[in-house]
Amino acid sequence: MNTTSLFENIPNLETNRLVLRKLEVSDAEDYFNVLSDPETIKHTRWDLFNTVEDSIAYLIYLEQKYQSRQAFHWGIIEKDSQKLIGRVAFISFDEENDRTEIGYVISKHYWNKGFISEAIQELIKYGFNELGVNRIEARCNEDNIGSERVMQKVGMKFEGILREQLKMKGNYKNQKHYSLFRSDL
Repeated sequence: MNTTSLFENIPNLETNRLVLRKLEVSDAEDYFNVLSDPETIKHTRWDLFNTVEDSIAYLIYLEQKYQSRQAFHWGIIEKDSQKLIGRVAFISFDEENDRTEIGYVISKHYWNKGFISEAIQELIKYGFNELGVNRIEARCNEDNIGSERVMQKVGMKFEGILREQLKMKGNYKNQKHYSLFRSDL
């Protein structure tokens, strides 16, 4: 696995309906519109964004992850509207074991329309073909049926439940763990 090209060449990825480009602090207002909805963030670790400043602070945090080469976050731009509707990311890298974990969030206004699956399929293709990843992982709260369906739709396989794996908003949550191998394709 080689993440050098990811961080040095900053790829834009494109699908039929979407452009995936590096998420920037300048996206703060649009990102706020996505994450200021209680339903959209119901299954996330972060609290509701109450102000654009909350969005700015979070985007600065993501930029620090990028600068330290720990994670890479793409904004999901719908081509028709040119609107930022969510994000997909490699949220961690394990270069020694050629493994990465993906994460994603999309505005509830775009749920059940295939947008997030389309974006993740492009991310998976990039991970296997460009980065040389062998294993891509993802997980969701045990009760997050929509996110689980996305993982299944892109071909990921259920590996098990990580009991009380994350503390989210003061509560321990079980996580469903999924993976996909290059050899699965």
